[in-house]
Amino acid sequence: MRYIISIFKSEKKLLFTAFSIFIVSWALGIVLSLVFEDQIIKLFNTLIKKFFQNLLKNVSTSSDLFFVILKNNLRVYLVILTLGTISFGLVSAFVLFTNGLIVGIVSTIYAKQTSILKTLLLILPHGIFEISAFVIGSVASAIFLKESISKKQPNLKEASKKFITFSTAGALLVVFAAFIEAFITPIFAK
Repeated sequence: MRYIISIFKSEKKLLFTAFSIFIVSWALGIVLSLVFEDQIIKLFNTLIKKFFQNLLKNVSTSSDLFFVILKNNLRVYLVILTLGTISFGLVSAFVLFTNGLIVGIVSTIYAKQTSILKTLLLILPHGIFEISAFVIGSVASAIFLKESISKKQPNLKEASKKFITFSTAGALLVVFAAFIEAFITPIFAK
């Protein structure tokens, strides 16, 4: 456990950077949905809403919902890890930015239709873990770049350990977030 904590502490700048990308894009999503409300709602209804409707069309139980959410979020997580690593974190930053933008837009639209409290109850319980997973995965994807540019002689063994630790922690958070989103969040939706 100490090893895991020390790894996370050693990468606090990367964690902060990845989290900042999400927060900035989330705030941008909020601003865009307030300034361009009609256009954003039209875009939301044509693209984002259809995506979620298509994703959830065969869901009839909480278990079905869990596996659909888990499959979707693991797909995103694997993109962050694989393409993010190949691109030295650029794809991961893009996924974080896009995700933050969507969360900002959807949360603002939903808060205007219902309430801020209900919106927070629908997003925060699982969102804390899901976004943390994506942030951690993004850090994992940048580990090799950081290791190769920060030292004359990169320690690939240490970078690999960090990558595996971050990747595993993020994957566990994806599973936990999917569980909360499927079994707990619907209680707040009623």
